[in-house]
Amino acid sequence: MAPPPRNDGAASPPDVTLSVPEIRDFERINAEIAQRLDAGATRIVLAGVEGQRLLASRLRGGWTAIVEVDGIAGPELAAGMDAPGLTILARKDVADGAGSGLIAGRIVVRGTAGDSLGYAQRGGIILVLGGAGHRAGLLQSGGVLIVAGEVGRLSGDRQAGGCVLYASGRVGPHRGRGRRGGRMIALPLPPSATIEDQEAVETALQACGAWRTDLDPL
Repeated sequence: MAPPPRNDGAASPPDVTLSVPEIRDFERINAEIAQRLDAGATRIVLAGVEGQRLLASRLRGGWTAIVEVDGIAGPELAAGMDAPGLTILARKDVADGAGSGLIAGRIVVRGTAGDSLGYAQRGGIILVLGGAGHRAGLLQSGGVLIVAGEVGRLSGDRQAGGCVLYASGRVGPHRGRGRRGGRMIALPLPPSATIEDQEAVETALQACGAWRTDLDPL
């Protein structure tokens, strides 16, 4: 399935706006998201977000759409999501565990991410345009994790698969401790980079879709 077009919200109004403080319970919020996506919405804005946990978690479906988070997301944003055509766009920062257990789909964070970003990620792509806390990519077994800013200590801790891309010279100590597989690649690639690393990076950047242009400085 082709990825949805980039939409940062400035050009057109959302199909649906959901007031998170009014609905309150994350299970009800996520059920409402799925219901609106099933009805054909292609852009949903979660308004008034102030640290609520598990938003957009465990969504599963064949939709092609964008769900925007207007505010600072709480822990485990989009945890366990399995929706190949769905993009979760966090306009600001996200708390610990964003993308935990991600199976399919895309998470784009325009701010920073807390600790354990992409914990046990199995597939999909997580793109953070700011920095990330400690243990980004902990127990990753698949998918792509990209952090354009500073990364804390123990990134790629016990990585078993997948690919982590990070900015050269901007990663904390103990990178890749206990790694058993997968790739950790610094950008920009040096001229001596292997063909395998070049192909892995190109595949990862293609998966970013239109957000790839935000990574051009790397």
